Amino acid sequence: MTTVTTPAPTDTHAPAALAARQPFGLRIRRYLLVASPVIAAALAIAGTVADPGTGTTGEEMNRIYTNNPDPLQWKSFLFHWSYAFWIAPALLLAPYVRGRGRWLANVAAVLGFTGMTTMPGMLTIDYVDSAIGQIYGVAAIGEFHAFIDDSMWGLPAMLVPGLVGFALSLPVVSLALWRAGLVRWWAPAAVVAGIVAYVGSMAAVWGTCVVLVSFTVFAVALERATRGRVPSV
Repeated sequence: MTTVTTPAPTDTHAPAALAARQPFGLRIRRYLLVASPVIAAALAIAGTVADPGTGTTGEEMNRIYTNNPDPLQWKSFLFHWSYAFWIAPALLLAPYVRGRGRWLANVAAVLGFTGMTTMPGMLTIDYVDSAIGQIYGVAAIGEFHAFIDDSMWGLPAMLVPGLVGFALSLPVVSLALWRAGLVRWWAPAAVVAGIVAYVGSMAAVWGTCVVLVSFTVFAVALERATRGRVPSV
């Protein structure tokens, strides 16, 4: 007698069902992860709009920031949180990457750590510069920074790793996801395009708008990559 075995039907909704069964805390963590790039870009746009010295450098920028302390405070506050959310995915994504790409994810997490512990806090220098300018005059701001550059190594030693972590953490973690087969090539390409626009425009409004579009594309890729996946512990 021949026994016919009927294969079990494939549950095409398994990933969604698995995600729904995850603890609420894990789901909230994932939602924050997916939203982080979009939040970062939106805050960058708001910071650029608030910035009274967009596109300026040197003494001209110092003079503008000295004369406009209230808009400056909003600008620095908004960019502080923009940078924090910008870097967050590099730390939050590491548990999702297994097999190929895991070492890149580890590197991205280290870069994210150095960036998040340094770059957002560096924006407090804007408040210091404005206060110095208001009390001692604009020329004193340049003298202040020249003195630090000539006599103190600690601030540059903190700033450089922060800049490297800020610039590379998101591209590296997007490459880790691509290497692991969790996203398509256009996800890391979108991240790089957004960062190039941001730096190339000197954080102008149009550049931050490109960041919003690019990071939204990346967020969509993140949502698909993490849907139904349980992060490792």
